[in-house]
Amino acid sequence: MRHRVARLADLPEAGGYRVVVAGREVALFRRGDRVHALDGICPHREGLLAYGERRGGVAYCPLHAWGFDLESGRCTDPDRVSVDTFRVRVEGGEVWIEL
Repeated sequence: MRHRVARLADLPEAGGYRVVVAGREVALFRRGDRVHALDGICPHREGLLAYGERRGGVAYCPLHAWGFDLESGRCTDPDRVSVDTFRVRVEGGEVWIEL
């Protein structure tokens, strides 16, 4: 199901943007006109990923700096876990995700 979650203009370039969709925490990260959506809770200590920073194609948890690839959701350390990613569309300046 598709959900309108934000306006593109509201998303910061460097950090994340927190939304709750159908009761689920989701972290949005903008790279130019492209937006990525990840499960919003870090599996390590439940840090909110939207409050972390983005460097290149990686979002970092604000608690212990675990990095998650924006495309795959995989932790940048191969011994660690991953988070879910969600399909995103930007239409007419509005950000939509599919859960």
